Amino acid sequence: MGLLDRLKSNKNNKDFFEWLDLLLKNELSSEIKAIIFNLYEDTDNKWSIELVGTFSFNTDKDDWACDEVFTTRDKPFVIERESDWKSMETVCIDLVNEYLSFGKYAGKLKEYQAIGIGFVDGDLHILYER
Repeated sequence: MGLLDRLKSNKNNKDFFEWLDLLLKNELSSEIKAIIFNLYEDTDNKWSIELVGTFSFNTDKDDWACDEVFTTRDKPFVIERESDWKSMETVCIDLVNEYLSFGKYAGKLKEYQAIGIGFVDGDLHILYER
């Protein structure tokens, strides 16, 4: 990874932390049991991350991710980067894991039963389970 890529990555981390901080500083629905970070491929080398709160969680079935109570679909976090989906998934997993380790409201996120991430039409990765 070159210097320019590292600088862009650090900016994405800072911007992602700020986006998530703004969402989590307020109380989310009390019905939320788990959190999903849905990933989308947009156009023109843009990738979106939305936070979704679900009212169920089941380690044996991924369809719990569809039980939406809350979503940031209208205001996703967007990363502009030329990449393939698999590499972008890794970037996003790293972003969320870094927030879970160092984010201002990481403890608040960890109060939910689980935190998952994945492309909406792909595999779901559980990053944290209480």
